[in-house]
Amino acid sequence: MQATSVRRRLLYASGVVNYALKDAAFGAFVLFYYNQVLGLSGTLTGLAIALSIIWDAVSDPLVGAWSDKLRSRWGRRHPLMVASVLPLALSFIAMFWPPEMALSSQMSLFYWLLGSVLLLRTALTFFMVPYLALGAEISTDYHERTRLASARTNLGWFVGVLVPATSLALIFTAQDGVDGRFVSSHYHIYGILCAVGVVIASWICIWSTKAYIPTLPRASDTPGAGLLRDIAGTFRNRNFRLIVILETVLGGMGGIISTLLMVTYTYFWELDTAAISLLFAGPPLVAVFLVTTSSRFLSQRLEKQQMLRMSCVLGALNLLWLTPLKLMGWLPENSGLVFALIFINYSLNTTFSIVRTISNHALLADIADEQDLSTGQRQEGVMFAAAFFAAKFISGFGYLIGGPFLDLIGLETGMQPGEAPASVIWGLGLIMGPGLALMLAIPALVAFRINLDMNSQLEIQRALKARQPITAGDP
Repeated sequence: MQATSVRRRLLYASGVVNYALKDAAFGAFVLFYYNQVLGLSGTLTGLAIALSIIWDAVSDPLVGAWSDKLRSRWGRRHPLMVASVLPLALSFIAMFWPPEMALSSQMSLFYWLLGSVLLLRTALTFFMVPYLALGAEISTDYHERTRLASARTNLGWFVGVLVPATSLALIFTAQDGVDGRFVSSHYHIYGILCAVGVVIASWICIWSTKAYIPTLPRASDTPGAGLLRDIAGTFRNRNFRLIVILETVLGGMGGIISTLLMVTYTYFWELDTAAISLLFAGPPLVAVFLVTTSSRFLSQRLEKQQMLRMSCVLGALNLLWLTPLKLMGWLPENSGLVFALIFINYSLNTTFSIVRTISNHALLADIADEQDLSTGQRQEGVMFAAAFFAAKFISGFGYLIGGPFLDLIGLETGMQPGEAPASVIWGLGLIMGPGLALMLAIPALVAFRINLDMNSQLEIQRALKARQPITAGDP
């Protein structure tokens, strides 16, 4: 079970569509819908999303440990993935179609949003944690794991940007002279389509990977020490601790970007729906193309941790030039040229982000082997969940800060592009440029301390094969 075909990698990668739909929803629509269309305050909108993310962070290791220890004829991962599909689909509809009673007051709308996002993130955890762990088990080959992570990441980015881009162009069209982003019924349609996408993508992934079940590692015969001690055990691994620190900071950045991206497009850059649609689609597609076409070249010349270092440093530098130019009034008046500069900047940002994600996930799969050799337990689920616990927890604070931040800088409900005061322009520009660059400097420093090269991983694999295997197959 070393190599997988391109078809198998893509079928496995289909499971990331669920996560991509969540990212697209929160990155482009949720905060804008509840704040600018339904009139929920930025503070309450951010609070609801933040609380759901904090719960998401807590539930991840619980589900990860359950997934690691589950025994069934359908394996450790698949039963939880199957159980998640219907609640996940329904949560998208609930989030984008609140009933009339929920619209009666600020608090009732807050509680509806909180309940729907809690359901969504809990159901998604039941799918994604086992799914990510499954990716570390399908192959033990050093390069094949990178290819699996690359297929999953690239497809996730592709879907995550194609969905909001096409939705803005086809669903959120102007209605009776009103900007489509401000029409509530458009969000109802969007929620239904997301639910359909969840069902289709989940079925493809579960069906296509069930053939692996007999050969996947089974739950360890070694009794577990309990969830907290299992998680604590993973933190004895130095490389794992560094990955957690890195993911924590990146999670905070992700929360800020998800909160403010649509707002930045609308009020800082003053772009219309057509231009925003192009920016949601174009730069990520360019980035996916660049990563896909260069991945073999880079992987032959750079180790995973080297690619991680490069993406962090170059990503930080790329955040330091465009927004300051606008704030200082040094950008040309030619709107076409400005759009081209935005396109280039966001293409580079996305490229470096994809490379970071691929490198992180591939390294985590290798670290899981390192941990197996050290402890004798297969803990992919716990390790992936624990790694992203802090990331999600901190990303919740991104929303908790971002929502009140919009109130603080003076963004009012229903404000049209071009009407934003200077406080909004400067606030968004500083946080989405130099502010993010300063945050990214921390992962850059951490990345230079991670040490798990290919030779080390090959030695680990040889040691695992020489040891009496505990992963003979599922019962």
